[in-house]
Amino acid sequence: MSTSKKRVALVAIATAISVLAASCGESKVTQCNKISNVVNKAAKDAQAASKSNNPDKVGELERAANSLDQYAGELEAVKVKDETLQGLQTRFIKMYRETGKAGKELVEAARKKDNRAITSSLKTLNEATQQESSLVNEFNQYCRGS
Repeated sequence: MSTSKKRVALVAIATAISVLAASCGESKVTQCNKISNVVNKAAKDAQAASKSNNPDKVGELERAANSLDQYAGELEAVKVKDETLQGLQTRFIKMYRETGKAGKELVEAARKKDNRAITSSLKTLNEATQQESSLVNEFNQYCRGS
């Protein structure tokens, strides 16, 4: 085989390998699903906690706040390459951390029966959770545009 034919063959092989390697990366849909799985679990737990008939409401709130920290950790462990998804993932993590922290502060204030701290913690908790709806909508719109 001549040198020019060998080069053409090598270029063709290199191109084929590059295409195969690129196609082996996770699709946007797969990456969206990885984040969505954690976010949906967190939402399901939050709904269950809010509907709970447990008479220990403070204990229930404490468990919910701790679970948000757990979900933030799970989301941190999710590896995505899509830059937009990385940004959304970071925002979910931040929201879960802030909400969990505010929930723990509310628990502490309730146990101390400190009305000022309760009011302040409720305000902080409300601010932390206000972004959830728009964040979920933004995530869904981006992922549906796959």
